[in-house]
Amino acid sequence: MTLSRARQLRGNFQTSAQQYGTSVGGAQLLWFPATEMQPSAGLIMAGTHGDETASIITLSCALRTLEETHRRHHVILCVNPDGCQSGLRANLRGVDLNRNFPAANWKPGETVYRWNTQAAVRDVKLSSGEFAGSEPETQALCQLITRIKPAWTVSFHEPLACVEDPYRTALGEWLAKMLMLPLVTSVGYATPGSFGSWCKDNSLPCITAELPPVSADLACERYLDGFISLLTYEG
Repeated sequence: MTLSRARQLRGNFQTSAQQYGTSVGGAQLLWFPATEMQPSAGLIMAGTHGDETASIITLSCALRTLEETHRRHHVILCVNPDGCQSGLRANLRGVDLNRNFPAANWKPGETVYRWNTQAAVRDVKLSSGEFAGSEPETQALCQLITRIKPAWTVSFHEPLACVEDPYRTALGEWLAKMLMLPLVTSVGYATPGSFGSWCKDNSLPCITAELPPVSADLACERYLDGFISLLTYEG
């Protein structure tokens, strides 16, 4: 059974994405529903931070490589399209979406990040939002998840080079092995208002997969098979 499309046919998607909301800047928030809406379907997403493009492109390549009929899980390529278009980590209001989810541990004020992996300190300031869940991108994602009820979520980020799974689930163990990245139960610092925090509040298994600081080209070469395997995961 052939799972992959011929390379010549991978230049575009086999099916159209569906809109689940609108960004601050008016961009469509798009998702690719699983081919069959089974209770076992998970949600795989990337692009929460617009400056983390390697995982977006690798996930897109996996989606375009795999024959559509074999994909078992929902996909969001870009949670933050305005940030991706503008090269911003935040959305167009300067809000770090991964600190804006309406989790019990959300905190008002500033969030900081490193300018790049060589920066000595985390000193670039963003906002966690006017209130928990203040941003349309955050609201739309929460509403989509509440509606489709995925069995689990995998959220791709960069550049910490690890798979974070607080409960060391079978999926987390499997994904770390597939991507050849260490499995950890914490990234080592607090993440109030994060997507993972919101998932925990809602009893939704969430794995955060952090690629290392690599180019999109190298990420596709190194991780494409792992991403395709995740799209067809049956565990």
